[in-house]
Amino acid sequence: MSNIWNVIFLNPIFNILVIFYDTISNLGLSIFLFTVLIKFILIPLTIPSLKMSKKQRDIQPELNKIRQKYKYDKRKQAEMQMELFKKHGINTGAGCLTSIVMMTLMIAIYNSVRMLTMNPDLTSLNERIYFEQMKFDSSKIIDTKFLYLDLSKPDPYLILTVITVLLQFISTKMVSPYTETSEKAAKQTPEKSDDMMAMMQKQNMYIMPIMFFFFGITLPSGVMIYIATSTLFQIVQTYFFSGWGGLKPWINKLKFAKKTL
Repeated sequence: MSNIWNVIFLNPIFNILVIFYDTISNLGLSIFLFTVLIKFILIPLTIPSLKMSKKQRDIQPELNKIRQKYKYDKRKQAEMQMELFKKHGINTGAGCLTSIVMMTLMIAIYNSVRMLTMNPDLTSLNERIYFEQMKFDSSKIIDTKFLYLDLSKPDPYLILTVITVLLQFISTKMVSPYTETSEKAAKQTPEKSDDMMAMMQKQNMYIMPIMFFFFGITLPSGVMIYIATSTLFQIVQTYFFSGWGGLKPWINKLKFAKKTL
């Protein structure tokens, strides 16, 4: 099983990263460019998911009306929600396969970056490299220095960690544009299940950034460059498909503040 994983996923992705490093001879920049390239390649897989998410966000006001109208009849509420999903062509389970493929690829990308930044046994790395001219000289070591960072170790000043946390918060906020309206609708329903869902939605906005903060403390900064770049790409991609999303109220407040100055 591990051999299939290496042949199909890990080794091809690892070789792409090695090509960048062999060409540029700068590991930090190689990780950045490698991440951007992979994200571009994965766009066809992410587009359907982004479109489906946008549809779900667009119908949220209608969902809230249904929740309010049938707040005492949960069965009718569920029926009306399913009719609304069908009307707008929303299949809540359609993105499962895409998510599995994306997660598998992300694990392979993460492992590729981690292998190259942890000063590993070059002989074992060479066994994964397809082209002889790109294999590492056993008498040399991989240069893991980039700016003030040692890419094989965590960021000692947590600068990269803080940047990654902020990017993750922005990304999560952008895809959760109707949190406040969902909370208001949930408070008006007699059962506590809606309150729980609204609370979980709000908590998710903070859980992921907190997780990435702990990642930044423990993971090699080379891996954090990959995570930060990937998240930044996701922010840009989300903006082009659905705008600022949950950040729109904040953007509008900033615009208003500038006008009043």
